Amino acid sequence: MEVEMIENPIVRAAIVAMKNRKRDAWIELFAENVTFTDDGHERSFKEWSHGELFNTSLPYLSSIDTVEDNGLTIYGKFHSSRWGDFKTFLSFQIDNHKITRLEVGPVNFKQVYL
Repeated sequence: MEVEMIENPIVRAAIVAMKNRKRDAWIELFAENVTFTDDGHERSFKEWSHGELFNTSLPYLSSIDTVEDNGLTIYGKFHSSRWGDFKTFLSFQIDNHKITRLEVGPVNFKQVYL
């Protein structure tokens, strides 16, 4: 996976933490009051992180296909034993060196709804 494609150093650090399964490093990059949406539905960021990224089924971002918005939006492929393989997006907002908003979902959701 080519994390060098990600221009934004905070987003790059988040993707590296996710890839290396460093849950604490991942969580530390986010603001305490982070807003998180999954498929357009607001959810608990920490619960989602634990359940979807750092669980025992070893889910992972298998590729980064496109990076937009100066490194704040990533399109790629994700693998999960729960959901299978699918194209996804991760869209970050940053304020004061912390991620304050994260939106994730399948690529077709972003194309239609956002």
